[in-house]
Amino acid sequence: MIRNIIFDIGSVLVEFRPQWVMEHMGIDVETTAAISRTTFQSERWQELDRGIIPEADVIAAMRAETPAHYRDAFDRFFACGRKDLVREFPYAAQWLKTLRGRGYKIYLLSNYPRSFFELHATTVFTFLPFVDGKIVSAYVQCIKPDSAIYQQLLDTYRLSAKECVFIDDRTENIAAAEALGIRGIIFTAYEAAHIELEALLTAR
Repeated sequence: MIRNIIFDIGSVLVEFRPQWVMEHMGIDVETTAAISRTTFQSERWQELDRGIIPEADVIAAMRAETPAHYRDAFDRFFACGRKDLVREFPYAAQWLKTLRGRGYKIYLLSNYPRSFFELHATTVFTFLPFVDGKIVSAYVQCIKPDSAIYQQLLDTYRLSAKECVFIDDRTENIAAAEALGIRGIIFTAYEAAHIELEALLTAR
């Protein structure tokens, strides 16, 4: 029986939209692409998620790898664009509220840089009141799909893997959860995930 529902945040509960932010800051397409290559599309972004290296050092390394003529825009984006980097999906809070109201425990398991999480937790995430616990990568210095971060969630909240289902948009993250005995749902769209989750919750 499923008692605990675990959600990823990015692309499941919120939209990650760096290109939208840069466009609305007046940054042209070429510059946006150049900044994206050295930030969100680079392996260094995983270091922000992992949280071992200080964020300022990782961002400085990204800046150094960005061609010099794009650095003013890079600086402007990191100074002013972070707050709008994600947008909560309209269904997110109500989904978690309804599930919690039915007696399920709700948890978050997400790769997320510390300062970004702290900012968005206060400005974007209206679903947090319906969450019973969370493991955020930068706080524990471990990222999905490393099995250790899943185990930390189970251990911290004394959860039985067989009583958990995990919803995430990346197949490798779901595979890692399933290797520990956690049921998995690959998120592609709310409607499909909702139907799959309900089928699992009502199965006998």
